[in-house]
Amino acid sequence: MLSTWLLKPFKPPPENAEWIHWGRAIFATYFLTSIPFRISFLPEFEPTGQFPGFVVLDLASTTFFSYDTICLAQLHWNSPREDSIIPTTYEPKNEEPIIEDRENFDETVLFKQKRHVRNRWRVLFSFVITVPLEYSSYLLEGKDQANYCMINKLFRLFYLKSYLEYLSMILGSKGHLKNVGFRRTWALFFAMALAGHWCGCGFYYVSRKQAEKGVAMTWPEAAGLYSISSSEGATESVLIIEATLFESYIQSLYWAYITMITTGFGDIVPLTIQETVWCIFSMLVGVFITALTIANLQQLVTSLDASRLRFQREMEMMKKFLRYRLVPVSLQNRITSFFDHQWDILKGEDEQKFLFELPQSLQQQVTNFMCRDIIASLSILRKANTSLLNALVECTEMNTYSPNDEIVKVGEKIRGAILISRGEAEVMKGAMVERKLRRLDRFAEECLFVDKVSFHSVRSKGFSEVLILPSVLFQRVINFQCDEDHIAQMKETSYALAKNGAKANKLFGLSDDLARINSFEKHCLPSSRFRKIWDILVLIGLVMYVFFLPISFMHLIENSPLMETPVLLIIEYVLDAFFVADAVFNFHF
Repeated sequence: MLSTWLLKPFKPPPENAEWIHWGRAIFATYFLTSIPFRISFLPEFEPTGQFPGFVVLDLASTTFFSYDTICLAQLHWNSPREDSIIPTTYEPKNEEPIIEDRENFDETVLFKQKRHVRNRWRVLFSFVITVPLEYSSYLLEGKDQANYCMINKLFRLFYLKSYLEYLSMILGSKGHLKNVGFRRTWALFFAMALAGHWCGCGFYYVSRKQAEKGVAMTWPEAAGLYSISSSEGATESVLIIEATLFESYIQSLYWAYITMITTGFGDIVPLTIQETVWCIFSMLVGVFITALTIANLQQLVTSLDASRLRFQREMEMMKKFLRYRLVPVSLQNRITSFFDHQWDILKGEDEQKFLFELPQSLQQQVTNFMCRDIIASLSILRKANTSLLNALVECTEMNTYSPNDEIVKVGEKIRGAILISRGEAEVMKGAMVERKLRRLDRFAEECLFVDKVSFHSVRSKGFSEVLILPSVLFQRVINFQCDEDHIAQMKETSYALAKNGAKANKLFGLSDDLARINSFEKHCLPSSRFRKIWDILVLIGLVMYVFFLPISFMHLIENSPLMETPVLLIIEYVLDAFFVADAVFNFHF
């Protein structure tokens, strides 16, 4: 078919592509914010006018949604119709199919036909709200027609909820916004911001239209944002703008938010019946969203407080027990810090209880996910198959160590290979740190075959998870799983690692990132005082960004060069360089 041939060059993105979901949310938000802004404050806007920033962003947004619509159409037309797949049992040729359950079959076919029709309407609707009608404004007479021709793109509002839900799922899978209450609160604050923007733009638009018709006084004129000049015999008045675009928008946004949250200082009030009607509408919208936000925040705080109170009661009982048994204060502090660490990670939930409630098959899959890649990083297991790795995972011990706990002591016989799963450990020789061990680093790998006494101590630097693969269990597994040639090869590798100094350094973790800590690296570590001061400066920089970015954006809209404000330009360059340095610190240290 012609439609299939036309859509064939476009390859749709994979379902798990994050960029398509981010693009949908960002460009839809851009349309929903920029179009009302231009209708209210930039009535003279044209697609090739004096606002190149809007023109470029409009072109990028339209191109993106055009590609998205074409991919959606290709997915619909290239896939077979679901109602054409008939679940029947066929007899030999030239005989009609036998349908076992005619009633359920008819309902299923009818449901699939309706869904097929809905998919077609969805593609058509997506096409309608993507067409760049603003370029047709050249064919229309009169001014400020381009803004109204873009109203079709405001219907992206119906898709915005699904776009934000996809983003919440993506952030939740990465460990951000895992709490459902936080997701709902974030969505409600976003809705409040968008509604405030629309109400503010609408309030200014209603007043401007009334002023153009010759109304005596409107709130922008009373606030000194513009003045009205009218001549005899003229049907419309001429507005003389006396305030900048930034000042007009901020005043409108300020009125919208104080109205929506029912604050109402009385400095900006509606002066016409049209403004009063819009004020009532804004209050209704604001009260509705504010009530939802407050109710959600109350539920969120209540759920967090319930978990926290349960955790605090358990901590109080534990402290009473420790005091009753006369446990030393230093040990009490270490136990308390361990439970605080568990609270920060799991918010009071019991990880072992969670794993115990899972079926045996799921327990094994979770354990394999946490440990198998780390076990497979051992040099002597490079050619190990999946069954051998699974058997070794079951023999592995996972321990959590507190700060300054000794994983291996000096003069102690090493039980087997030690691997770091999370956190950081230090290899000590006396009081001097010789090596750092991080995730996927290992210590004493050759001890799986060679008995050895440690001349170093291994100490946990912070809270760390360490895997220990005992040599006794390891040899028992390989004797059952592997043939003699494979065992001999692993023993040869182990002996070579023990004898060869360079390979032993690699075995013990002396790679480039595990070298001796010099004075500069010592100050750049996350626990150093310099990094704590640096984190405070990063927070201050973020706050400055929040204030300076809107000002820069307004300079871009008003088409005024930043060289007129050299102080702002220098501050922005300094902040950019500062955040680049922060990214380098986080990457290397």
